[in-house]
Amino acid sequence: MRDHRLRRRRVVIAACALLLSLPAARAAAGWASLESMPAPRREGRALVFQNAQGTVAVSALTPSVVRVRFAPAPSLGRDHSWAILEPPAGDPGATVETSAGATVLRTAALRVTMSHAPFRIAFAGADGQPLDEDDPARGMAFTGRATHVWKRLGEDEHVYGLGEKTGELDKRGRYRGGYGYAMWNSDTYAYTDDTDPLYVSVPFFMVLRHGRAHGIFLDNTFRTSFDVGKTDPGLLSFGAVDGVLDYYFIDGPMPRDVVMRYTELTGRMPLPPMWALGYNQCRYSYYPEAKVRLIADTFRVKRIPADVIWLDIHYEQGYNPFTWDGQRFPDPGRMIRDLGAQGFRVVTIVDPHPKAAKGWTVYDSGLAADAFVKNPDGSVYTAPVWPQNAEKDPGPSVFPDFTKPSAREWWGRMLKEPYVDLGVAGIWNDMNEPAVFVEPNHTMALDARHDGEGQPADEREIHNVYGMLNSRATFEGLSRLRPDERPFVLTRASYAGGQRWAAVWPGDNVSDWSALRATLPMFANMGLSGFSFVGADIGGFAEAPSPELYTRWLQLGVFYPFMRTHTTLGTPDQEPWSYGTRHEAINRRAIEMRYQLLPEIYTVMQEASRTGVPALRPLLLDYPDDEATYQRQDELLFGHDILVAPVLREAMTEREVYLPKGTWYEYRGGRRYEGGHAFVVPVTLDSIPVFVRGGSILFRQPVVQHTGEMAGQTLRLLVPAAEAAEGTEYEDDGHTLAHLRGTSLRRRFSARRDGGRWTLQAAAAEGSYRPPPRDLEVDVRGMAEPGSVSLGAETLARLAPEALAGAAAGWSRTPEGDVVIKVRDRFEPFAITLTR
Repeated sequence: MRDHRLRRRRVVIAACALLLSLPAARAAAGWASLESMPAPRREGRALVFQNAQGTVAVSALTPSVVRVRFAPAPSLGRDHSWAILEPPAGDPGATVETSAGATVLRTAALRVTMSHAPFRIAFAGADGQPLDEDDPARGMAFTGRATHVWKRLGEDEHVYGLGEKTGELDKRGRYRGGYGYAMWNSDTYAYTDDTDPLYVSVPFFMVLRHGRAHGIFLDNTFRTSFDVGKTDPGLLSFGAVDGVLDYYFIDGPMPRDVVMRYTELTGRMPLPPMWALGYNQCRYSYYPEAKVRLIADTFRVKRIPADVIWLDIHYEQGYNPFTWDGQRFPDPGRMIRDLGAQGFRVVTIVDPHPKAAKGWTVYDSGLAADAFVKNPDGSVYTAPVWPQNAEKDPGPSVFPDFTKPSAREWWGRMLKEPYVDLGVAGIWNDMNEPAVFVEPNHTMALDARHDGEGQPADEREIHNVYGMLNSRATFEGLSRLRPDERPFVLTRASYAGGQRWAAVWPGDNVSDWSALRATLPMFANMGLSGFSFVGADIGGFAEAPSPELYTRWLQLGVFYPFMRTHTTLGTPDQEPWSYGTRHEAINRRAIEMRYQLLPEIYTVMQEASRTGVPALRPLLLDYPDDEATYQRQDELLFGHDILVAPVLREAMTEREVYLPKGTWYEYRGGRRYEGGHAFVVPVTLDSIPVFVRGGSILFRQPVVQHTGEMAGQTLRLLVPAAEAAEGTEYEDDGHTLAHLRGTSLRRRFSARRDGGRWTLQAAAAEGSYRPPPRDLEVDVRGMAEPGSVSLGAETLARLAPEALAGAAAGWSRTPEGDVVIKVRDRFEPFAITLTR
């Protein structure tokens, strides 16, 4: 949320960013590199090296994942992770050879060489191809309690990931200047493309070299730093101010293999409810109740699809979470029920800073449960946040200690009466970096004490996971209160693994074209870092967009996994109809496109939840052998089959589009392209340059006004006729957890041409779920006039396009030349054949 002392905060943020970057900048000063190590001893599956400087443990967790731990201490201490689900027990097939000068650990995929004098680690493939090597001069080092490691960085290596970071897609930088980043969750209002750090810390990166990929995850929650060729273009270094240097080397060889293995370790996004994938409308703030109702009515009257209306802090009494302002919202339960009858869900903001108010149930019960963060002397920590700015009876806040299981359970219980019982559909956790209105750090005191799940820790260690654990407590609380419904949580702050509990939006961006462009490399890298359910404030949060900027942002937002408009206090209206009738019509068509594509979007999101491969992804993920994709950051893939090349600059009449090798088709119009090079395509204000991969089948539906109207809608398959094609569609009930028990539907469709015959086949349905009765339409693009169309042995009648809409079955030809076949969808195997 917002602190209105913007100018002062920008100065403070810039100063903090400079301080956070210092560890990487002074890499050569005061660091003691590891010297000779004796041969290791075995402790379980770990090889443990030890000398007077400290302790190193190396273990092969799987054939493709090796863990390295270093502490400048006689032991490595507690082995605990907030990010890792459950470390694999170890690779039983790993072998070890020790000689006087080195120890070599071999797995089926890797060869790890640990040189003894000085101690350095080198990773290679099983074929001996070098992958990652400690810098011979520095390697692992320490100064006091801080640890760091320097690694070689080749001229031909490209670096991605690091989560929610500004800058180029390739962290080497387009002009090879490299980037230095810090991991320290920060409230960064109106950030720019060179602001660091932001709200989310994901200390994971992937290195790509000539199609071969590996990743490294540094699992350390203290303030960490990464230098990607910035101080020295031949070095990549990372480390932490305290705690164990604990990193996982994750082999590919393909980029998607790295992402899948990383998310096996840290978890994957749960499949969201269908309604959360619709269009979301928000601002700071919609109030009173009459305003909320007006927004809902306007969407329905103007026939602009939408599913969710969001309430920011003005619905609360004195900006205090777990409360409702009785004057602005006299009967929130009735309002939510009425909005539900219109097809709207309501999501409310719930910040983790309840007011310290004696006699208030939430505060008193939290004290009784010993649920709050403490001062070093054991007293409850308090600080000013939004309740301090209340017009009436302001006061400081307390902060739930989400590192304590019982406190997380308490927080979840508190969601019942003011939210779940009233029908609130989801929870929005903001301000959870944690942001505190105390200068200059703008967060909790660094000596504030947390439970640490039984091992007390201070704020320095917990800061980066506070937001993630806040969203975990919310997710788990909603799960207990609605045990068969999928929880929806949105968070601003998180850490590696936080994708298991919440969607993420990158906070308080700005309404300008550079902020629009910046979302593409940021979301590409967040996807590579495990976070697939992401989306920025459409139109920008701070300041106000021009009509053209809002429209272009909304068009890109069609392909954000999380699609929400949001703007700050005091700005002009920022709804799809706020920019005149011309823009309203164009904006309506963009949102309608989102709803038409929901069957495809849902299928891709289910894949992301199952595999960890992100929905919104850089081209390099699917085309790692095409080096032209390595720095291509003005277009993205949605799933494997849709390429989005949004208009990202003002008043453009054309834009360059790079299409990877293969056949591609314009989504609108169907023009065919042979990929492997760039094209210049014309654009108008109404254009959303989208291309479909040849050989794919896309799944669509008619326009609906909200996801509650999807049941019984026609399933539409878009199929290019020029080549063999296939696609798999996924469905379930869209909101319960029945899909985890096997109640789902997966169907594979394939098409092929054989001389004068073109055939589409549907395989047998997998899974027990069956949607309500509906039709199925097949839109065959690029098909010459067929002599006959048959469903199995039944010949289908040719009909005029307007007659086909009301017929039970038949086929027609559109003015654009497509052949459209309509049949009843019986969820059984079938074959449709077109014969010349």
